[in-house]
Amino acid sequence: MQHETGAATPPDPAGGIGVIVPFDFALDRELWRWVPEPVELHLTRTPFVPSPVTAEMARAISDPGPVRSATRDLLQPGTRIVAYACTSGSFVDGVAGEHALLDVMHEAGARHALTTAGALVSALGAVGASRVAIVTPYVDSLTDLLGAFLAAHGITSTSAVGLGLLGQIWRVSYEEVVAAARAADRPDAEAVFISCTNLATYDVIAPLERELGKPVLTANQVTMWAALQAIGVPALGPGQRLIAGDAARGPHLRAVPDPAPRLGPGGSAALHRVRVRLPDEAGALARLAESVASAGGNIVAFSVHGQDSESVVDELVVGGASDRDLLAGAVRAAVGRAAGAVLVTEADPHDLVDGQTRALDLAAQAVQNGDPASALGALLHADSVEVVDDEPDPDPHVLAVPGPADGWLVARRAWAPFTVTEVARAEAFVRALTALTAVAP
Repeated sequence: MQHETGAATPPDPAGGIGVIVPFDFALDRELWRWVPEPVELHLTRTPFVPSPVTAEMARAISDPGPVRSATRDLLQPGTRIVAYACTSGSFVDGVAGEHALLDVMHEAGARHALTTAGALVSALGAVGASRVAIVTPYVDSLTDLLGAFLAAHGITSTSAVGLGLLGQIWRVSYEEVVAAARAADRPDAEAVFISCTNLATYDVIAPLERELGKPVLTANQVTMWAALQAIGVPALGPGQRLIAGDAARGPHLRAVPDPAPRLGPGGSAALHRVRVRLPDEAGALARLAESVASAGGNIVAFSVHGQDSESVVDELVVGGASDRDLLAGAVRAAVGRAAGAVLVTEADPHDLVDGQTRALDLAAQAVQNGDPASALGALLHADSVEVVDDEPDPDPHVLAVPGPADGWLVARRAWAPFTVTEVARAEAFVRALTALTAVAP
């Protein structure tokens, strides 16, 4: 039977990725979120091991026999690569153990193979991090083995926070993951890694990166990123630095070239976004400018957001100040009673584009790719934007505007409430988007 003209081409299983996961893995759906169509995932689990989550269990689920059998099963659809998706199982016996796992998968017939621990090392290299804060759900003895594995690759663990769990790791909430990441982060950590493929992390990566001002890598993320890279397909993951750093991804803002990152002493990032609530009084802006200068910074972009009758929210892009904590402390000291409303995050060079140009370019991109939600999210630095049928209840951390077609575009941002200026900006953006859509060919 022939396909009708214009019918969609069915996915090719042979273009997929085979994934070996532990018997207790409960997050199949999370893996799929990084995978674009038409790539297929084929998952199989190692046999049940009646043991708590310790080094002994990690060794049992990475035993050559089950891994060899699972690899052969995954080759039946003709998959192009096999990934062993278990962090502890791939680092528990060090570098030699991880290499032995790869050897088993290759000997079983896999043309290409990778492990989560190996993918982590590659991902840290991709984001340029050699000092990393570690978050795990494990007991301390297992967490220590992860630090030893990274050390063997020349990567320093600046700190480690383990939750001490012996089972049911998939039940850990996003709130617990975020709290652990905050506790583990240190000023000298160049990235944060959240271990264990049985820990849900997809929705917290981008918000944590905004808050901490550095890459946040997770076990499932690095596994899917590496597997998709191996077959030449970019991973999905809006707002995630590891994913966005893939040079093959989508259109860049045309108003700004892709400049080399601005670096401070020692190679640290030296372009930051400062968001601060200032009292509406004489001299407040002068004190803010002096505080930035005292931290070695130079204000290279500036915008004012209306707030209320007694205060405004100023947003600055600051160059030169390589120490984020020093910059934040100087600003807090200068603004006095507004000290609780200071937020400093790493900025992107595209933030140097004036707001009007940025909004118009994002609107054009939204028309071209049919994705107004992503464009609005970039405009507002939102954690997420979704399309819903009904207007949500009022919330300072939620911004809702009627969509260019049907429904509402709803932006959410945990790290800072939306200002009245941003509401007006979002409404104008949708009006421009609607007009552009009407005249697009």
